[in-house]
Amino acid sequence: MTDPAPAGARPNDASSANPVVDALPHRQLYLLGEAADRLLAAEDPARMVDDLFTLIGDELRLDVFFNYRIDGDELVLETHGGLTPGEATAFDRLAMGQAVCGCVARDRRPITAFGVQTSDDPMAQFVRDLGVDAYVCTPLMHGSTLLGTLSFGRRWTDRFDADELAFIRTVCHYVALAKHRLRIEAELRAGIASRERLLAELNHRVRNALQTAVAVVRLGAADTVDDSARTALAVAAARLEVLATAHRPLYATDSPSRIDIAALIESLVERSDDEPVEITVSGTGALPIEQAAAIALLTHALVTAEPDAVTAIAIERLPEALSIVLTGPAMGQANPVLDDSRLVRGLARQLRATILRDGERLTLSVAGRDDG
Repeated sequence: MTDPAPAGARPNDASSANPVVDALPHRQLYLLGEAADRLLAAEDPARMVDDLFTLIGDELRLDVFFNYRIDGDELVLETHGGLTPGEATAFDRLAMGQAVCGCVARDRRPITAFGVQTSDDPMAQFVRDLGVDAYVCTPLMHGSTLLGTLSFGRRWTDRFDADELAFIRTVCHYVALAKHRLRIEAELRAGIASRERLLAELNHRVRNALQTAVAVVRLGAADTVDDSARTALAVAAARLEVLATAHRPLYATDSPSRIDIAALIESLVERSDDEPVEITVSGTGALPIEQAAAIALLTHALVTAEPDAVTAIAIERLPEALSIVLTGPAMGQANPVLDDSRLVRGLARQLRATILRDGERLTLSVAGRDDG
């Protein structure tokens, strides 16, 4: 595309004595700052460029603009200004190398066209038919990635001056950065949504599998005539129910990988006389699902012998540990058979937990920083 215009064909040149023109670069610096603020806050790529044109259009006396985005091997007109609906429809899609914008996208180089109305270059035919006489088109690049093109045109003069071209190039660079940011944010949102759908499906299947296992074990216990075997199966079913209970809260939270430990423990400690168990929480009450499930199993094992003895539970998340204090008449009494069982010892090792009985209190301390 040729740049030169006929000698003297700059009807809107102003002398350096014009104070408005002399101050224009300072004004452009202000506009660049305003444009950067708007682009950083933008949430919609098309609306973003519309707002930008509104901001700079009067200052640069722009008549038209085109913003194309890449769609495979084509350019799609995402937003525009100064065109009739028919004109926009005529060039809503461009092939690589078609018209000025297609050539800019293909070559990834800006094109500046001055004196378009006196040019016979076929590449500029569409721009010429719009009555545009000065036109600049810039590829929107982020690194080596082409995002689209952005171009501006004037009908009232045949060129842009050097300051205006530098300003437009800088604005286009800002637009490319903003479009890249919006694209990355959209990809992240899509990835998060996909992950949450997968987690929900996984949790649903785990819960169903655990409920099936509970039913199978309970049916086995009902069919068993041996009292010791029936008792063992009943205990196994109860522990599977604890795991199912630990997964159930995942469906009612915005953070599907974490569990409200207070709500979980409250659901496990149910008195047969329906008396309420007071639960207090200090500090962060959410734990990763794997840690919450292990704590639930351990707490369930410690209260299984005397579930009606628990009157209060205090949960405190400290910088170096999680403390769960079970208060009740039997909680502080030594229970070697229970405390030394393989399940309790194994879970305590897994959690790096200690168990202390004192008076009417059983304190379960789980090591680990509150790192979220």
